[in-house]
Amino acid sequence: MGGRRHAFVSALLALQKAGYLPGDKTVVPKIDHDNLRNRLLEVIKKEVKWIPAAGEERISAMVELRPDWCLSRQRYWGVPIPAVVCADCKEEFLASDVIRKFAKLAETEGSDAWFTRDLKDFLPAGFKCPHCAKTNFTKGNDILDVWFDSGVSSQAVLKKRKELQFPSQLYLEGSDQHRGWFQSSIIPAMCIDGKPPFNNVLTHGFVVDGDGRKMSKSLGNVISPFDIIKDYGADILRLWVASSDYNEDIRISKEILARLSEAYRKIRNTVRFILSNLKDFDPNTNKISFKDLMSLDKWILLKLDQSLCGPATNAYNEFRFHEAFKIIYSFCNEELSMDYLDMVKGRLYTSAANSVERRAAQTVMYEALNVLVRVMAPILTFTAEEIWQHMPKEAADASAPSVHLLEWPESKAKFWEEEYRRDLSKYDSLSWALKLRVEVNKELEEKRSAGLIGSSFDARINILTKDQIRYTYLDSLKADLTEIFKVSQVTLGCSAAHPDIAVAVAKADGAKCTRCWNYSEKVGQSAAHPILCDRCLEAIGEEK
Repeated sequence: MGGRRHAFVSALLALQKAGYLPGDKTVVPKIDHDNLRNRLLEVIKKEVKWIPAAGEERISAMVELRPDWCLSRQRYWGVPIPAVVCADCKEEFLASDVIRKFAKLAETEGSDAWFTRDLKDFLPAGFKCPHCAKTNFTKGNDILDVWFDSGVSSQAVLKKRKELQFPSQLYLEGSDQHRGWFQSSIIPAMCIDGKPPFNNVLTHGFVVDGDGRKMSKSLGNVISPFDIIKDYGADILRLWVASSDYNEDIRISKEILARLSEAYRKIRNTVRFILSNLKDFDPNTNKISFKDLMSLDKWILLKLDQSLCGPATNAYNEFRFHEAFKIIYSFCNEELSMDYLDMVKGRLYTSAANSVERRAAQTVMYEALNVLVRVMAPILTFTAEEIWQHMPKEAADASAPSVHLLEWPESKAKFWEEEYRRDLSKYDSLSWALKLRVEVNKELEEKRSAGLIGSSFDARINILTKDQIRYTYLDSLKADLTEIFKVSQVTLGCSAAHPDIAVAVAKADGAKCTRCWNYSEKVGQSAAHPILCDRCLEAIGEEK
């Protein structure tokens, strides 16, 4: 506390020495001294990023019109102004030597030293009144304005702690502080250091209830953070804060919290599925090289970079936390849960444990989780830590005791081979084929309703097109299409007589394998295992 108060007094001394404070009773920083006002307006425009951008115009207008700033207050408690009052001519003034002596004592005894010590402890030898040259004095009783206390916190905190830096990366407060704290911070810093104490200033709205009303005990609409933690957990409270668009007033209600809880469950369930399928996976020995991955695996690695890592990093860097949450949620719920994880279940459940196909899916899930856990850590702090403690780790990360001590994830562009990159540019990865799932699922549901099929694995789909380029591309993915559409068989046809694209569904050929549920004409060919298909025979053979 003494060091903090000493910093305040030192800032006062620096202001006086630089000519921004006069030596008389009223402590008023001269806002136009040494062209200060214009310099403030220039750095506000050129050196500080205001979030939202309208903050720049708001604070500039206030600085243009602001009067000089009175720092002296007549109150009983606070940081004392070490002013001296001449008992003879009654003039009250500031003296650099007195301020320095007070600053030195405040560092060890705290600012109350001004009140508890005798005035002679602060006066240098031969001290005389600058107005009448007499030597009888009393102490001034005024205190520093509390805005000065908070305004020079950059001097007391950022410059005193080795782990911090000056200027600060971010100042964060409500929009009313364009008139208050932001100005009381930038004015002393410009006087003392010649630069603002912050690189970025973010302002936010105020918390209101679900109907937009101000929180009030009389209205009974106050929601305690402790109640949220008790009912939902700390991460839901953090998620509510992060998911709110702070450019406007921030709404909270039980309904909003319930929706966020559901979103949180979807993220958590996605992670649980991945963890459960990585139980026997060691990334140090089981990872599959990029060239041995299937097209669907390469696609999700690209999406990991394009849809999650890159956009989330940009959102965090620009303090758009609500967008970072949406990016994380969307990737978990759509690209991972609805698409990739749903499509590779067959590989995970029916391929041999050490098969390339299964290890490839595990490799991709591990890579996705390793990025996801780091990207979600700033928001879902406790959940990310729980995931990190239970997920498999590569040797380079194994020694990290916490997810919050890991490096931020890097781009996975290293996975993209040049040939595949060209394919992605031409065909937008598997996106076009994946979009066909909508049409395929519609046709499958119609046949299911008509009683032709039960599970989608009972079906064979025939994709017809008159576009030779599209046909060639689909044909190159033929090994992946049954996995993408979750059917037993896929046939392709290309003819000028066909429409742009058409999907026909029929009963799959062959018999149903009781292990993988796929239909195959090779079921029954093994006398030892007449109810298994050739792929399952190979899988159990590998297991043995």
